[in-house]
Amino acid sequence: MNTLSKMIITVLFSIAVFVFIFQSCDISNSDKLRPIEGNIIFSVQERYKDYESISEPSIMLSMVTEKIFGCYNWSIISEITVDRNKILLDFLGIYAPKICATALGPARSTSFLNISEGEYSLYFSYRGVTDRYVLNVSDSSIKITEGVSQFTEPKFKLFWRYPPNSFAYLCGTTTETSWMCDVFLDTLFSEIMLEEFQFPDSGEIPYPCSTSGYYYNAPVKYFLYEKDEDFDRAGEILKAYTHEVIEQHMGIGISLINRKNKRYYSWQMSNKE
Repeated sequence: MNTLSKMIITVLFSIAVFVFIFQSCDISNSDKLRPIEGNIIFSVQERYKDYESISEPSIMLSMVTEKIFGCYNWSIISEITVDRNKILLDFLGIYAPKICATALGPARSTSFLNISEGEYSLYFSYRGVTDRYVLNVSDSSIKITEGVSQFTEPKFKLFWRYPPNSFAYLCGTTTETSWMCDVFLDTLFSEIMLEEFQFPDSGEIPYPCSTSGYYYNAPVKYFLYEKDEDFDRAGEILKAYTHEVIEQHMGIGISLINRKNKRYYSWQMSNKE
């Protein structure tokens, strides 16, 4: 086979591969998307791009359909544009992959917005209909003010952001060992400068707001510390407390979770098999 023939075959093969990939990946093609039926519930909040990583939280826009489908893995497809103080979201439809995750659930979508503090106009458009909101982002909260709403609805209108150098304290025990929650806190306060704080009564908060799964679930508490080393020191104190006290009992769990998604769990520190 001469060089020219090889070149022709190579080009034809490349074109065939390109066409296959294009047809396989272009899920925005309107022929492959189902129409959106019913309302879309959205939220703007702080979350982590990688839930398993230790990182700064980012502002996330999540959406779910009000309609429940027979497959759990359907997606909302949209195009998002951020133009200075405008956030434009154009819905294209619902993507239903060939393989169905056979469980009831809404179609959903998650996107991270590269925006800073300020006021933004937030637009949702679909088939000639546009909803508009005002999005206010401050250093402490994310607030949504409704303007025109026809097919979208915010899940909540106020979200409190993670305070710098903060962490949540969760404690669950048996009924007989509920004293451990306060005793461990006293130990922390004796070795680290901490300041307890509370989120306002209205609005959603970023940290867990309750402990569950134990006979006694202590109210979640929130604290501020001065520097990163203080939270690491809290982890060391929890490890020592786990070996000295918690391991002598059953059904105990203490968690420390900070703003950067760093987590210390007592059950991961135990020496028990």
